[in-house]
Amino acid sequence: MTSPTMSEQSPYRDVAPYRPLLIENELEFRAELPFDARSSSLYYIGEQLMPNWATTSHYHDHFELCYLEEGHGQYQIDKTLYQIRAGDLWLTKPGETHYGLAGKDAPFRLYYMGFKLEWMKALQPDFYQLGAGRVVPDEDGTVKWIFERLLREVRLRPRLSFHMAEGLFLQLLVTVSRLFHDSAKQPDAHPNPLGSAVIAVMNRLHGEIRYDHDIEAIARSIPISRSHLAREFKSAIGMPVGEYMRSLCLDKAKFELRATDKPVTQIAEELHFSSIHTFSIFFKRFTGSTPSEYRKQAAGETRK
Repeated sequence: MTSPTMSEQSPYRDVAPYRPLLIENELEFRAELPFDARSSSLYYIGEQLMPNWATTSHYHDHFELCYLEEGHGQYQIDKTLYQIRAGDLWLTKPGETHYGLAGKDAPFRLYYMGFKLEWMKALQPDFYQLGAGRVVPDEDGTVKWIFERLLREVRLRPRLSFHMAEGLFLQLLVTVSRLFHDSAKQPDAHPNPLGSAVIAVMNRLHGEIRYDHDIEAIARSIPISRSHLAREFKSAIGMPVGEYMRSLCLDKAKFELRATDKPVTQIAEELHFSSIHTFSIFFKRFTGSTPSEYRKQAAGETRK
């Protein structure tokens, strides 16, 4: 039997027929290297639904694009803090330190993806030259539309998914570039940067989320007086530094209780509470439930 000629063969095939590394549960979907890294610049793509989402301070060697479909919160990129709300998109460049925090007691849905531009030379100047105005609204819903369809291609892997995903990926990058370019022309496009003292405190609190941070010691290390730091922090962030630290701890605790099987004792230790009793009192004070009760309630909601 002779092999089919070139004209008889299908002109298309997926470059990456293998399945990517996936994280998939009721709170998150994430695909690492959804397609062959030799053929695609898309490093990862995901969807985050954790209501008390928070990240530690970090940076990486690629671009990261985020789109907030539902909720509100804060996001810091290097020295600038941004208030984000549903319909906003934002971008970090390689090497930029950044972290985020969801607003309290509200539904939350975040789309995100990491990518490089080595094979897209025409787009590199637009993305590398972005200034301080990093948050722009998706006023007509185009970014949301593309993100959702790109996620669908990666999730379901229909026929020719690589080709469709690459087309959507390029469309998304061009759309985002245009949005940032148009936004830069607005007179109020550039937010005010944070002061160095506030940045130092935020980096410390997000770098290691723990209950026993010594704010007095942090102030001395900057150096700045505790009272001066308190005034600057509340003016820039909108809440006292102690309340912000407690909020990070509470959000981290909720995440661990909902998304992991770690014992309550281990969670208390990782957050540097002096005892599980102290942790339980703290948690119940701000949620109305003990850690064990909260975990049971979260598990019941998941089963519905």
